[in-house]
Formats: sequence, structure tokens, C-alpha cells
Amino acid sequence: MKCVECGHTLVVSRENRRYEAGGLPQVVLVGVEVRRCPECGAEEMAIPRIEQLHRVIAQALIRKPTRLAGPEIRFLRKYLGWSGPDFASRMGTARETVSRWERGALPIGTQADRLLRLLVATSVPVKDYSAEDLTRIREQRKPTPVRLSLTADEEGWHVKAA
Repeated sequence: MKCVECGHTLVVSRENRRYEAGGLPQVVLVGVEVRRCPECGAEEMAIPRIEQLHRVIAQALIRKPTRLAGPEIRFLRKYLGWSGPDFASRMGTARETVSRWERGALPIGTQADRLLRLLVATSVPVKDYSAEDLTRIREQRKPTPVRLSLTADEEGWHVKAA
């Protein structure tokens, strides 16, 4: 393999490296392939199956026993593919609050922390229910319970109009 900077042959080694691209300074990739040019010093890291890597990091973050830190919140938001405003809308909070969480200026609240973990953990989205629907939930003085009538068949449970 040739160096893209100077054209010399790269030397390949296995090393432990921080995964800085994810924005989480405490994440270390063990034994990843590093290609280094002995002539100009340029180097590159080969990261196989990066989508799986992000999924594994996200799963580890939502299982940690303490509240999420700012860089972890940012990583999970990006893992979900949401912009700051999209994330704020889905979480039911202001954009400025999300910014404060991600910068570490304000700790994320317990309920918001749990909601974010739940959103990450839900790998199969519910059919016919979009995350945008979360933004349409209305405030009420006194919440009223929903009335449901359910039937089961060979395919599973179904909601009937109540």
C-alpha cells in the first residue's frame, strides 16, 4: 500500500488507539491496523465494520450505571442520526438545553437520560409511529387515559377502534 502524501510504501502495525472520530476520548480500539509512512510520517488507521463499532459503543453507553456525560449524549444523538434541533424536539426540550447537555454545562435530567437510552435501545421502530409524533404530544392540565380494545389472532395483537 502506498502513502497518499508522498507515494512511499506504508509500514503496517497493530496498535491500541483512541477513537477520537467518535468524540469519546475514553474509547480505545485495541489492536487496530495502523499504516504509517516511514518517509513523511503520515498515518492512517483501518477501522473495519464501523457501523457495528458505533452500535457496540452505543450499547455500552446505555448500559453504564451512571448518568450520561456530555460527549456521550452527543455521540448517541449522532448515532441516532439526529441534528441538535431534531433531538431537542424528540426529547421535548429546548435546543439550548441539548447544547448545554452536550457541552457538560448542564447535567442531563434522570428522565431525559432514561428516554435517550430507551430511544437508542429500540432497534426496531414501531410501524405507523414516527419519532416526529413525539413533538405533537399536547400539554394538558389533567391527563386522560386512552381507551383500547385489543384482539389477538395468529399474527399477534391488534388495536380495534374503541
